[in-house]
Amino acid sequence: MELSQLVGRQVHLRAAELSGVTVAAVIRAVDPETSSLLLEFVPPAQNGSRTYPFAIARPRLERDGLGTLLDSGTLGCGIVCVPEDRYDPARPFDLGWWRGGGAAIGDLVLGDLVS
Repeated sequence: MELSQLVGRQVHLRAAELSGVTVAAVIRAVDPETSSLLLEFVPPAQNGSRTYPFAIARPRLERDGLGTLLDSGTLGCGIVCVPEDRYDPARPFDLGWWRGGGAAIGDLVLGDLVS
Protein backbone atom coordinates (compact mmCIF):
# COMPACT_ATOMS: atom_id res chain seq x y z
CA MET A 1 0.00 0.00 0.00
CA GLU A 2 1.49 3.31 -1.09
CA LEU A 3 0.78 6.38 1.00
CA SER A 4 1.24 8.46 -2.15
CA GLN A 5 -2.24 7.19 -3.12
CA LEU A 6 -3.62 9.65 -0.56
CA VAL A 7 -2.32 12.74 -2.39
CA GLY A 8 -5.13 14.49 -4.24
CA ARG A 9 -7.86 12.61 -2.39
CA GLN A 10 -10.77 14.53 -0.96
CA VAL A 11 -11.43 14.10 2.76
CA HIS A 12 -13.97 15.45 5.17
CA LEU A 13 -12.92 16.52 8.63
CA ARG A 14 -15.39 16.10 11.45
CA ALA A 15 -14.18 18.24 14.36
CA ALA A 16 -16.35 20.14 16.82
CA GLU A 17 -13.63 22.77 17.30
CA LEU A 18 -13.98 23.81 13.65
CA SER A 19 -17.43 25.38 13.84
CA GLY A 20 -19.07 22.02 14.58
CA VAL A 21 -19.64 21.18 10.93
CA THR A 22 -17.91 18.82 8.55
CA VAL A 23 -15.14 20.62 6.65
CA ALA A 24 -13.98 19.51 3.19
CA ALA A 25 -10.29 19.32 2.33
CA VAL A 26 -7.88 17.84 -0.19
CA ILE A 27 -4.73 15.97 0.83
CA ARG A 28 -1.89 17.89 -0.82
CA ALA A 29 1.14 16.04 0.59
CA VAL A 30 2.15 13.12 2.82
CA ASP A 31 5.17 13.00 5.14
CA PRO A 32 5.72 9.35 6.08
CA GLU A 33 8.61 10.31 8.39
CA THR A 34 6.31 12.24 10.73
CA SER A 35 3.08 10.43 9.79
CA SER A 36 1.60 13.75 8.71
CA LEU A 37 -0.85 14.89 6.05
CA LEU A 38 -0.97 18.37 4.56
CA LEU A 39 -4.61 19.32 4.06
CA GLU A 40 -5.92 22.21 2.01
CA PHE A 41 -9.39 23.25 3.13
CA VAL A 42 -11.93 23.84 0.36
CA PRO A 43 -13.08 26.53 1.09
CA PRO A 44 -10.67 27.76 3.80
CA ALA A 45 -11.78 26.91 7.34
CA GLN A 46 -12.88 29.58 9.80
CA ASN A 47 -12.18 29.42 13.52
CA GLY A 48 -13.32 32.55 15.25
CA SER A 49 -11.92 35.51 13.34
CA ARG A 50 -9.07 33.52 11.77
CA THR A 51 -9.05 31.94 8.32
CA TYR A 52 -7.05 28.76 7.75
CA PRO A 53 -6.36 27.54 4.21
CA PHE A 54 -4.19 24.61 5.40
CA ALA A 55 -3.83 22.12 8.22
CA ILE A 56 -1.45 19.40 9.32
CA ALA A 57 -3.14 16.19 10.46
CA ARG A 58 -1.46 13.35 12.36
CA PRO A 59 -2.95 10.08 13.61
CA ARG A 60 -4.22 10.52 17.14
CA LEU A 61 -3.76 6.99 18.42
CA GLU A 62 -0.40 5.22 18.54
CA ARG A 63 -1.91 2.08 17.00
CA ASP A 64 -2.97 3.99 13.87
CA GLY A 65 -0.83 5.06 10.96
CA LEU A 66 -1.64 6.90 7.77
CA GLY A 67 -2.34 3.55 6.12
CA THR A 68 -5.41 3.27 8.37
CA LEU A 69 -7.04 5.97 6.27
CA LEU A 70 -6.48 3.92 3.13
CA ASP A 71 -7.58 0.67 4.79
CA SER A 72 -10.71 1.79 6.61
CA GLY A 73 -11.50 5.18 5.08
CA THR A 74 -11.48 6.90 8.49
CA LEU A 75 -8.66 8.12 10.72
CA GLY A 76 -8.80 9.82 14.11
CA CYS A 77 -6.41 12.77 14.02
CA GLY A 78 -4.96 15.69 15.84
CA ILE A 79 -5.14 18.70 13.53
CA VAL A 80 -3.23 21.97 13.61
CA CYS A 81 -4.71 24.63 11.34
CA VAL A 82 -2.17 26.72 9.45
CA PRO A 83 -2.97 30.34 8.60
CA GLU A 84 -1.79 31.66 5.24
CA ASP A 85 0.89 33.86 6.80
CA ARG A 86 2.47 30.81 8.50
CA TYR A 87 2.37 28.44 5.54
CA ASP A 88 5.77 27.86 3.93
CA PRO A 89 5.53 25.83 0.69
CA ALA A 90 9.23 24.96 1.02
CA ARG A 91 8.54 23.42 4.46
CA PRO A 92 4.82 22.56 4.45
CA PHE A 93 4.99 20.29 7.52
CA ASP A 94 6.88 22.75 9.74
CA LEU A 95 4.91 23.57 12.88
CA GLY A 96 7.84 25.08 14.79
CA TRP A 97 5.94 28.38 14.94
CA TRP A 98 2.84 26.87 16.59
CA ARG A 99 2.25 27.76 20.23
CA GLY A 100 -1.45 27.01 20.56
CA GLY A 101 -4.81 27.86 19.05
CA GLY A 102 -6.29 26.65 15.78
CA ALA A 103 -6.10 23.02 16.85
CA ALA A 104 -8.72 20.30 16.81
CA ILE A 105 -9.24 16.60 17.34
CA GLY A 106 -11.45 14.89 14.84
CA ASP A 107 -11.94 12.22 12.23
CA LEU A 108 -10.74 12.37 8.64
CA VAL A 109 -13.06 10.51 6.30
CA LEU A 110 -12.19 9.81 2.67
CA GLY A 111 -14.54 11.84 0.48
CA ASP A 112 -15.96 8.89 -1.41
CA LEU A 113 -17.06 7.29 1.88
CA VAL A 114 -19.05 10.28 3.17
CA SER A 115 -22.80 9.91 2.80
